[in-house]
Amino acid sequence: MTIPRLRVIWVWSLALLLARDGDAQTELQCPELSFYLLVGFNYPCPIAPRVCRTDYGQCRIGIGIRPGTPCQCWASSNGLWYPGVCIR
Repeated sequence: MTIPRLRVIWVWSLALLLARDGDAQTELQCPELSFYLLVGFNYPCPIAPRVCRTDYGQCRIGIGIRPGTPCQCWASSNGLWYPGVCIR
C-alpha cells in the first residue's frame, strides 16, 4: 500500500473510534434494579432475568419463575404489593 492510502485508512479508523467513543458518553447508565421493585412502563432500562407485569408497572423477578405464573411487585411509594403475571 502507498503512504497516502495508509493515511486515509488511519484517518477513517480514528474517526470511527472517536464517533463510537462519543456515543458511549451519551448512553444511558442503567443501575441494577432491585427485585420486586415496581417501576413504570416507561422505565428506560432493560429488566432481566424475568419481568412481572402489573396494572401499574413492572418489576424484576427471579429466574425460577416461569412466564404465565402469578407474581407481585412492591411499590416503594406506598408500600403496597400489586399482583401481576410473569411475562418473560
